[in-house]
Amino acid sequence: MATNPECIKVVPPPWTCHYEAYVGAFYVSAKSGLPRDIAYETLEASSAKTAEAGVWKGGMVMIQLLRYNSTPVGPYDEMILMPGYFEVPGGHGSHTRITRIYVSQRDTTFNGRKHWNIPKHIARFKYTGDFSSPPFTVQLFPEDPAIETPIFTASLQHLAFWTPAFPFSSNILKWLGIPNSIVQPPLPEGDPKEVLCGTNAWYKVTASIYSPKAKLVWMDLKQQGKEARGENKNWWPGIKRWHVGLWLQNTQMGLGDPEVLSM
Repeated sequence: MATNPECIKVVPPPWTCHYEAYVGAFYVSAKSGLPRDIAYETLEASSAKTAEAGVWKGGMVMIQLLRYNSTPVGPYDEMILMPGYFEVPGGHGSHTRITRIYVSQRDTTFNGRKHWNIPKHIARFKYTGDFSSPPFTVQLFPEDPAIETPIFTASLQHLAFWTPAFPFSSNILKWLGIPNSIVQPPLPEGDPKEVLCGTNAWYKVTASIYSPKAKLVWMDLKQQGKEARGENKNWWPGIKRWHVGLWLQNTQMGLGDPEVLSM
């Protein structure tokens, strides 16, 4: 294990991670337009690399909330946005990608950006209730403690008093004809560059995921704070407040080296 000048643990693939997660989804049409202020953090939104990274095609938007209890860089919390499909330059077709993602520590920020082009940024996670026992609410705030307006709010609760549990595997996606990989464009460099590192190649990233116990839940996207009004009251413009989600317990993920795509 190496470190960089910011004393970041640099851990190359493969990674094995254990976590608990909640996944919500909703469909949006490409005709509605991609809300860039929602889809990207400021660094990526203003980058030429993002502007050249292909046309958004719409599709199923996925929001994931994760609490990692074991990873090569220690435990951390994470929020992921995957806003459907993008056309990938170079004749590689259309693929999903992560466009916005927040984590609670610096080591995973650097490693995610460097090894897999995952555009991680640091945020403060505030919970009301227990992440492992809905109902609970999570709010994300900028890293700067002086900023008190949340970036994102979600509440989780049981779909019903009792719902059956079932195993979940990423192999299910292949059986349904849904790719279980994402294609990530190069990232711009931020400040400090030892944490928000930039990259230059396109990566195809495939993860193997298994949870022995998955259950259906409700995800409430009603936002809080003085900015949570109008078309953004449910975060993504024009969507409803409540969405059926998936609660993945005792989950294991394997993440190897990415495939470098030629452009």
